[in-house]
Amino acid sequence: MFLSSQEIAQSRERALSNLLGLSAACIEASQRLTELLSSTSRDALHHGSKHLTLVGDGQGEAMPQLPATAWLENTVRARRLLDSSLEILGETQKAMIRSAEAQIRVFDEMVFASINRASRSSPWEAEIALRTMKTTLQGAEETLHTMSAAAIQTVELAEHEAHQAVEALAESEPVVSKAPAVRKRSKQSS
Repeated sequence: MFLSSQEIAQSRERALSNLLGLSAACIEASQRLTELLSSTSRDALHHGSKHLTLVGDGQGEAMPQLPATAWLENTVRARRLLDSSLEILGETQKAMIRSAEAQIRVFDEMVFASINRASRSSPWEAEIALRTMKTTLQGAEETLHTMSAAAIQTVELAEHEAHQAVEALAESEPVVSKAPAVRKRSKQSS
């Protein structure tokens, strides 16, 4: 190989830095997911205990509304959980794409350095072939960058579409939440 020991050390350091960044992104995503799940669980327990308190206190007028209220509250929690989970996963996916691109750039720089060293000590015929290889590799790197940008855009588009789907679920909730109000009116009229 035509790399100096300093170039090899720099390449290793950058590769480890890329892996560290990827690991940090994965750890952050798992922490955020854990916090989200524990928060959602605490919220569900709180609302469940509130409903049990109503039943235990003998508030009979709240009993007919209890299933609808519980269902609506669970729907809201599930919607928030889904929306936040998709956001976390999307950010992690983008970090993985960026990390993979950065890692490939490290390898490309090693190859460029090798080609440059080889072309300095090669006959002119070989130098032409090495320049062609370098040009091809630069084109491939530009293509990779374009593909990475397109992949990130796709992830962002998927996040946006998922967010819209969750919002559509949220918009359908007020229609269902009007049902308990109708029951209240019927009780008041009797």
